[in-house]
Amino acid sequence: MSYRRMEENHNIEDEKWALLAMSIYDDDMQLTAEEKNKIAEELLSGHNEKEQLQQIAKKVDTYFELKKYPSENAWEKVQDRIHRKPESKTILFRRFISNPLMRIAAAILVAALLSVAGYETFFNQNATVRQLEISSTGQQINSFTLPDGTLVSLNSNTRLKYPKKFGKKTREVTIEGEAFFEVKPNKNKPFIIHAGNAQIKVLGTSFNVSAYPSARLVEVIVETGKVQVLNTMTVTKQNDELILTPGEKGTLIYSSNALLKTTNQDPNFMAWKTRNLTFRATSLGEVIDNLEKVYKVNIRLDDPNLSGLLLTAQFNDYSLGFILKVIETTFKIEAQLIDGQYILKAKS
Repeated sequence: MSYRRMEENHNIEDEKWALLAMSIYDDDMQLTAEEKNKIAEELLSGHNEKEQLQQIAKKVDTYFELKKYPSENAWEKVQDRIHRKPESKTILFRRFISNPLMRIAAAILVAALLSVAGYETFFNQNATVRQLEISSTGQQINSFTLPDGTLVSLNSNTRLKYPKKFGKKTREVTIEGEAFFEVKPNKNKPFIIHAGNAQIKVLGTSFNVSAYPSARLVEVIVETGKVQVLNTMTVTKQNDELILTPGEKGTLIYSSNALLKTTNQDPNFMAWKTRNLTFRATSLGEVIDNLEKVYKVNIRLDDPNLSGLLLTAQFNDYSLGFILKVIETTFKIEAQLIDGQYILKAKS
């Protein structure tokens, strides 16, 4: 039917054309393919374009059926359905150009394909997932929210790589350094961390991971929930997996390729993030090790014998200056800052 002829009959056929358009666009009408074709027959009865419009109706039905198929197979299936009957490309092109209704229907079909198959799958089936990187250098401690809502805090000199958008089955990241994770629960999509030669897998929990390359080991300490730790370098299934619960620590030692589970004895494993320090008859040497890690400073004992002094104290987010004053008062020593390094020595 020509466009001019449609205009001549618009007084009689406006309602039917509107009904046909609604049958294509409006899902709420829930018309069957037979009902759609019947509308088309009433509009185009006796005209040459009847067969064309019926073919378009079939293609629209193909779109509705397409919703039942997985997106990765959508394009292949639709191609097969549309081109099942070979037709001259020249004639087909002319029909699309000359018939406004055909052009509209073609646009509907293309839009349907794009919405079902997805833009990236349709245009680039081999597209790679874009990786992003966040880092914390020097004395900085940075916190970030990942695409799934997981909160991660990075200790200094730490790098974390993650995809711009997580996959359908897993949420995978790679870490070099130390970080504390508060994983957003999702039982259908586990959170996986690649840390050196270890792989940590969780569903939703909070835990600390230390994987500095220079340390030649990976440590995982669980605060809440349950964590699986795998040794990715082990060939056999024996002793290559740990399940950790709150208060437990998993350690992968590179030199012996050993994966060990112990009870965490370090109350200050999170002090780098919280600056809350607890010492219970702790040697001054160990106290200094913790202060250096938390405050990113260098501290040296002038006399090695001072290392055996025992300190019992608790500091909740206090400054380094305040803690050193407590140490000076408790042990009658003094702290001097010389060339960027703190030196502790007995008072003369």
